[in-house]
Amino acid sequence: MRAFFLRAVEALPLALFLLYMAVVDPRAQAEWRVPYYAATSLAIIGTVLLVRLGATLNRIYLGIALYFVSGTFALLTRWPWLNEEYGHLEGTAMLYWVLATGLWFTLFNPRGYTGVDAPAATVRRSSWLLFAITVVATAVSQVFVGHRVFSSFLPFIAVFAAHGIIKARLHLRR
Repeated sequence: MRAFFLRAVEALPLALFLLYMAVVDPRAQAEWRVPYYAATSLAIIGTVLLVRLGATLNRIYLGIALYFVSGTFALLTRWPWLNEEYGHLEGTAMLYWVLATGLWFTLFNPRGYTGVDAPAATVRRSSWLLFAITVVATAVSQVFVGHRVFSSFLPFIAVFAAHGIIKARLHLRR
């Protein structure tokens, strides 16, 4: 039950944002303040809560949280060009943040991009595999910008599914 709660806390900002995106045209820039602020608030509160509870952060959700924080930062600093670019890229912009987060954790964290406790070689190998999958998903997303299914939904499904499969296989080996 605790694991489900922790994963739900991480997923909540994205879920809220996706619900909003389903209702409102994502290209209407004036309408992005409320979902960015709400998703950013939930992401920050959720991340702090998870860290305080000693949970290992899901690197994919962390990348998405950083996307929300950067979007809110752009709104607060009156950098409309960034949010215009985010509006144009849609889910691809989130994937770029996930990609950057994945690279950072692959290079600089003992649990890597996958976020698992395993021997260093296993973590590194699984992290690079997940990173490669994220690169391909981001490239596909970039090619299909503007097509929600191929630019947003399928690439994210691929990254989340790959992460889940990789983690499950690593846990089976233990």
